[in-house]
Amino acid sequence: MSEFVFSGSGLALGGGLVSMLIAVGALVKSKQEFGPAIAIFRNDPLAVQDLVYHDGPAEVEGTARGDEKGVEAPFTGTVCLAYEYEVQEYKSSGQHSHWSTLDEGRASVRFLVEDETGAVQIDDADAELHLTSETLELSPGDEPPARIARYISESEDVEHQDSTLDLGITELNFGNKQRFIERRLDIDEQVHVYGTVERAPAGEWGSNLVDAMLTSGRNTPLVISDGSERDTAWRIVKSHLGWPLLAVICLLVGLYGLALGLEPLLVG
Repeated sequence: MSEFVFSGSGLALGGGLVSMLIAVGALVKSKQEFGPAIAIFRNDPLAVQDLVYHDGPAEVEGTARGDEKGVEAPFTGTVCLAYEYEVQEYKSSGQHSHWSTLDEGRASVRFLVEDETGAVQIDDADAELHLTSETLELSPGDEPPARIARYISESEDVEHQDSTLDLGITELNFGNKQRFIERRLDIDEQVHVYGTVERAPAGEWGSNLVDAMLTSGRNTPLVISDGSERDTAWRIVKSHLGWPLLAVICLLVGLYGLALGLEPLLVG
């Protein structure tokens, strides 16, 4: 009996220690992911012209400038500087229902952020996009817009939800609801950018382009948002809430496991 208790308490103790280690790792990851949000809350955007005297993380806000050689958003056909899209389907299984992601993607091009003091290049590679969503929800039997209908026909992951059952006096549509979500940074839209300042060639004579570029750094992501400074910080926090939640759960499980594991030793 004592061996069983010792074995059970040992497993609880080991499980508790593992959970505590996971909690520590999740807390470290939370700090990393929330770093840009904290920096944005604490600091004010720099004037673009001041980036030439600055190294390291910085944020700017202004107007997103580009040309007609941008990227074409899949669902609206809008020529823009960056987009993300996602297709979700509402799936039911007994009492459990949820929106499941069927397909997602993104594209972007390099662009400029311009304020009253100058313009700076934005390196779009590996950027975190925090953009306003436009969502179209379709019920079974709904006729999708032409671009979305073409997308569905060409997609291997998304199917038309247009099946019908002929009841004689009427037809019954059945299938699943679908959401088509598009997030864009449009040309000449207000934008907030956080990233690492690197040196870059200045513009030609008479140009307002400064000799700097905002890009992703070793420990600093490039964040592009069409929201205000506060909105940008909050969007970053919301997108990474899973890490602190995991830390709290593992911490509670770890403490419970340690308590169970140590109880026989303390009582003995």
